[in-house]
Amino acid sequence: MASASLVRVLLMSAILLGSVFAQTTRFIVQSKCFFQKNCIECLDADIECAWCTDDLYEMRKSRCMPIKDLLESNCNASKIETNDDYFFMETINSEPHRDFDARKLEAVQISPQKIQLRLGKLASQTISFTYKPANNYPLDLYYLMDLTWSMRDDKATLENMGSQLVLALANLTANYRLGFGSFADKPAVPFIQSEPHRLENPCYSENDQCEPTYVFRHRLKITRDIDRFIAQVKASNVTGNVDNLEAGLDALMQVLVCDQKIGWGSNTRKIVVVATDGWMHMAGDGLLAGIVEQNDKQCHLDDAGNLVDALKYDYPSLEQIWRVLLRSKTAVIFAVTEAQQSYYQRLSELMPEFTSVGRLQDDSSNILQLVNEGYREFVKRVAFTDNAPAYLQLRYTTDCGGLYREPQPINRCDNIAIGREYKFHVELRLLEYPENPVSNKLTVRIEETLISNEAVELEIELRNTCDCEAFKKPLELSELCNFNGDYVCGLCQCYAGWIGKTCECNLQNSQDRKELFEQCVAPSDGDELRTGPICSDRGECICGQCFCNPGYEGDHCECNECSRIDGVICGGPDHGVCSCGSCSCYDSWTGENCDCSTDIGGCKAPLHDDICSGHGTCNCGRCSCDESFFGPFCETKDGEQSALCSSYEDCVRCAVNRKNDLPCDDLETVCHEKIGYHRLKFIPMDQISSNCTLRFSKEENVCDYKFSYELGENRQILLKVQDFECKSVNLLAAGLSIATAVIVGGLLFLICCRVKLMYDDQKMFAKFEKERAQQTLYQEQSPLYKSPITEFQVPAEMETSGL
Repeated sequence: MASASLVRVLLMSAILLGSVFAQTTRFIVQSKCFFQKNCIECLDADIECAWCTDDLYEMRKSRCMPIKDLLESNCNASKIETNDDYFFMETINSEPHRDFDARKLEAVQISPQKIQLRLGKLASQTISFTYKPANNYPLDLYYLMDLTWSMRDDKATLENMGSQLVLALANLTANYRLGFGSFADKPAVPFIQSEPHRLENPCYSENDQCEPTYVFRHRLKITRDIDRFIAQVKASNVTGNVDNLEAGLDALMQVLVCDQKIGWGSNTRKIVVVATDGWMHMAGDGLLAGIVEQNDKQCHLDDAGNLVDALKYDYPSLEQIWRVLLRSKTAVIFAVTEAQQSYYQRLSELMPEFTSVGRLQDDSSNILQLVNEGYREFVKRVAFTDNAPAYLQLRYTTDCGGLYREPQPINRCDNIAIGREYKFHVELRLLEYPENPVSNKLTVRIEETLISNEAVELEIELRNTCDCEAFKKPLELSELCNFNGDYVCGLCQCYAGWIGKTCECNLQNSQDRKELFEQCVAPSDGDELRTGPICSDRGECICGQCFCNPGYEGDHCECNECSRIDGVICGGPDHGVCSCGSCSCYDSWTGENCDCSTDIGGCKAPLHDDICSGHGTCNCGRCSCDESFFGPFCETKDGEQSALCSSYEDCVRCAVNRKNDLPCDDLETVCHEKIGYHRLKFIPMDQISSNCTLRFSKEENVCDYKFSYELGENRQILLKVQDFECKSVNLLAAGLSIATAVIVGGLLFLICCRVKLMYDDQKMFAKFEKERAQQTLYQEQSPLYKSPITEFQVPAEMETSGL
C-alpha cells in the first residue's frame, strides 16, 4: 500500500511539473510576441508568433500572439500570417545521373541542379541532393617536374615510360590528357652563383653542361598525344641552383592560374603531380634577393611558356596557394623522395582536401604507382562546400550511402564507389538579415571540392516583409486610423504627434499626455492624484488605455488571468466565467476551475437510487469507492461478480439471440425497460474488458458470451458484448484430427528412438576402437606392459593323439 501511495504521489508531481513547465513555456512565447510593433518583427520574434491582419480584430488586443491565442481572440483564421506561410521550395532543374557523355563532353554527378526556396528568419528549410560518381570522368594531369641537376635520373626514367604511362592512365579513366612543365629556382643571388661561367652553365662544378637557371617553363599544353609528352620530356634539359630549395610554389601558382595557356578543360578532374627531391621556397624568401613585392596570383607566362617577372614578385605563400586551389578545384600530388617526405607531409596537412604525398624512388621508377594511388585517393572521397554568406547558416548531414545508421553532421564521405548514390541533406537557417541589401534574393552554390562546373544552385528569396505588406498597398490617411496614420497589415502607423492603436491620441501638449497616463493608474483610497504604478506595472499605457502583459487583465492590469486546464478556462463557457483571476461557477458546477459537477445523478446506477451502491461517496459526479469495492457505481466487491450483471442480462440475451438468428421481440424496448438510456455494440474479444458472463444455448450448443458495461457521457450506459456466433462442433472432423495427430506423433517418436539407438551404438563402437588403438600403442612403447589377454597354443602331438 505504501509503494502504491508513493507511485501516486510521484505521478501527481510529474503531472504538476509538466503543467507548470507548459504554462511557463507558453508565457515566455506570449511575452516574446506581445509587444512587437509590426508584422515582420512579430514573425522574427519566435517561431510560434503569428500576426493578425483582420480589420475587424479588436484593436485593444495585441496583433502579435501565438496563433491559438489569436483565434481565441476572434481573429479571422484566413487573416493570420505565420512562419509556416513562408515555407516554399521547388525543384527547377533535376537532370538524372549519367556517366561521361563523349558527345556532350559532360557527366551528371550531382542531382538536382537548381532549387528555389523562400527563407525567413528562425524558420529553417532543408534541401536534399544526391551525388553519384560517374564512370570514365575526364582527367587532366599536369606533370610538374623539378629539373635541377639531382633529378637527371628521374627525367631519364620518365622518358622510357611511354607505353606504361598510357596503360596506367587508361586504367584510371578512358578520358585522360597530359601536360608537362619544369621548374628550378629564381635566377638571382643568393639562389644561384654570380660568376659568368656559372650563370651560363650552372652544372660547371659537376663537369657537365646544362642550361641556365630558370623559374618555370611550361613545355606542353594539356593534350591526349602521349608521344608529344614523351618528346617534350626528352627535349627538356636539366639546370641547377645553389641551395636545395626550389621555386616549386612559383611554378605551381602559374600552372593553377594560367588556364588558357596550360589548357585545363572545363568539365574535368584536374591533378598536378609535383615531382621533386628538394624543399620549396616560401613567401618572404625573396627578400634575400631584394624581391619585396607580394605575389599577385596572376598569370605571367609568355608565348614560349616561360615565367616572366620572376624577379619582380616574391614566392607565393601557402595561404595563397590554398585559395587558388579552392577556386580552381585542383588536386596536387607531391611525389618526393624519402628525405623530404616528412616535410611535404606537414605541408599537406595544412591543405588536406587538396593535397596528398607519395614516396618517390630515387630514379622515379614508381611514379606511375604514385599517380595511380594519388588519383584513387582523391576519387574515393567527396566533400562539399558552399559560398553562403555569414548571415546564412548551412548544416550538412549524410549517412554516406548507409555507412552510418543515422545521418551524421558531416559534409564529406570517404571510400566511395563509382556508380553508387550518396545522399546529402542541407539545413538552411537565416541568422540575420543582410545589412543594406541590394535585393532580397540570394544565390548559393553547393559544390564538390574537386569538381568544376557541377553544383546545386539555390535561388533563395529572403523574407524581409510580410505578404500583407508586399502584396497589398498601405491605406494612407486611413479612416481606421482616424485619418492620422496609414493602415498597414492590420495596424495603424501613426504620423508624428499621434499615438494609440487607432492614432486617436494627440500628444501635442504635455498636459494631455499627463491626463492620459493618469487614466492608466488604478484609483485607490486617499490617492486623488493617482500616483500609483501605471497599469499596475503589468502592461503598457497607450492613449489612456492599458495593454496588459500576457497573464494579466483588467482595466489597469490589476487581475491575473484565469489558468487554462487542457486549454479551457473555467471548465468552458457552460461551466463558469473568469472574473479578475478567479472563476465564478454556474449552478451545478464547483471547484477552482468550475470542472466539478454537483449533480449526483452520475453516482447512481440505472434503476437504482442508492448513491454509489452504498459503498462509496460521490465526488464531482463520480463515485469514489470504499476499500474492496470497485466499478463505476461501487457495485462490485473483490472476488465477486457485479450485482448489475443480472440487471443487464435480459438486454444482452436479446441482442445475442438476434445475432444467432433466434427470436427477440423488440431489442430497444427490452433494453430501455431494463437499463434506460443506453448503447450496445459487439466488439472483438481482445478489445473487451469482461466483468460479466452470459450462458447461451442454441440447439445442442452451449456458449459463454462475455460482456462489460461502463458509464459514458450524460449518464449513458455503454454495453460491450463479445462478437461471435455460437456454432456446433463437428465431432467427426474433430475426432479424425485428433487420431491423425496421435498417429503422426507416435511415428515421429519411434523414429526419434531409432535414431537415438543408432547414435549410441556408433558412439560405443568408436570408444572401443579408441581403446584398442591405445592398447597397441602401449604394447609398442612400454616393455613393462602386459596384456590382459592370455593365449595358449595346443601342441601338435596332443592333437594327433586325441588328447
